[in-house]
Amino acid sequence: MHEVENALKSMEGYTLLLKGAPGTGKTTFAVTLLEQMCIGDSKGAYISTRIDPTALYKQFPGLEERIPVKNVIDATQSEFSEAKSQVLYEDLTSFLRSVYSVVAEEDVTILILDSWDAVSFQIGKENQGIEKLETSMLDIARKTKTHLILISEYTGEKRLDYLVDAILRLEKEQIDDRIVRKVFIDKMRGFQVLRNNYPYTLEGGKFTHFETTASGLGSGKHRVIEKDKKLLHGNYSTGIEDLDTIIGGYPRGGFVLLELMDDSISQSYRPFLYHTISDFLLNDHGVLYMPEDGSYSSSVKKLLSDYVSEEVLDKNLRMPTASESESEDPCLFHVDADVESVKECLDMYFEIYKGLKKPVLHVLGLTRLNIYAEDDIRKMLLEVVSWVRTTEDVLIGVLKPSAKLKNEIRELADVHLRFIPINGTLNFYGVKPHTVLYNVSPLPSRVGEGHHQLKLTPFV
Repeated sequence: MHEVENALKSMEGYTLLLKGAPGTGKTTFAVTLLEQMCIGDSKGAYISTRIDPTALYKQFPGLEERIPVKNVIDATQSEFSEAKSQVLYEDLTSFLRSVYSVVAEEDVTILILDSWDAVSFQIGKENQGIEKLETSMLDIARKTKTHLILISEYTGEKRLDYLVDAILRLEKEQIDDRIVRKVFIDKMRGFQVLRNNYPYTLEGGKFTHFETTASGLGSGKHRVIEKDKKLLHGNYSTGIEDLDTIIGGYPRGGFVLLELMDDSISQSYRPFLYHTISDFLLNDHGVLYMPEDGSYSSSVKKLLSDYVSEEVLDKNLRMPTASESESEDPCLFHVDADVESVKECLDMYFEIYKGLKKPVLHVLGLTRLNIYAEDDIRKMLLEVVSWVRTTEDVLIGVLKPSAKLKNEIRELADVHLRFIPINGTLNFYGVKPHTVLYNVSPLPSRVGEGHHQLKLTPFV
């Protein structure tokens, strides 16, 4: 996290208390932070009071290459330790002497003590002794100008909270049986905290926090996704490489539902959809797109022009407009604002569809149907879904909280992806098929390529 890194880089002897229940990733955070800070001549030390360093290396493959063996110190008090460095102590004085010798002799710039609870338990339970231990440890850090990271599984408030410079709290919760992890910045002395929490993952044995806002996903030219047909089982590519790997593409003749659980992401989910549209367009397939209620087709076309050329849009994209002047645009077809009959709407829709004469991606903003009675909406959707199932087309429906018949629409879907915001970031999980929760962020483009793509990272 850049707030923590900035504090450690700009201050000396900064003290951080890292809290979290078992399994929240405190050790992973510590190892990742030590790796990031130990660059160049910087040195770090990791004192483990819970597990032998050998077990630590097994937990984090490759750690030995990233953090020298001599910097991982065994303080488990085990008589059978095979660690190269050990801290042995019987009381408060001996522990402080051992820690000081490690810091002074190795010229350590950052010291991580995992866990503080174990030290407190092993030295003694008397409050006066614990208070002296806390004060002395912080004094060592500040006098030697060594950053100190204390790890604790106690998440409540204690005296130590008022002494340290910063407090991070890691939490693990669930959304619809999917794991969600958040790190909270409860305190950061000397620095302004603009965001007090971030979602994060422990994928690959590393702590990675997500900070790209949904509105910051960006856009850019799309490159056709060429995937192994065996992987996609004859399905269409979603236009997002990671998503193709996760769900195997979108089925031919299938109904795909993109459900937005919060109106705060009603516009910012679009890069996810636009990559699918772009892939169809660039494969010379037709796209019949009826944007969500309140969106103007001309504005949508302008946004899509960031992904594909005007020539491709004019050839393969069709969208409705109520403006007669805009209907001169090859992409836009005129729709009377006073069309009240579902039958009229369907007749016009299928007429445009026939003109495309190719496999078609149908994209429907379902709130657009709210002007009709529920029985009419039901009839229209059943007809469109049935039509798509008899062809090699794909129907994507965008479901917002205000749409009618939400439960019935969910039942109709062959693929159902649900989008949720977490502290401004865009995330989704598969209902059909079932998947874990994924964060959506922009994938850095390769030098010289200049194509835009999305990265989907699982919460683990």
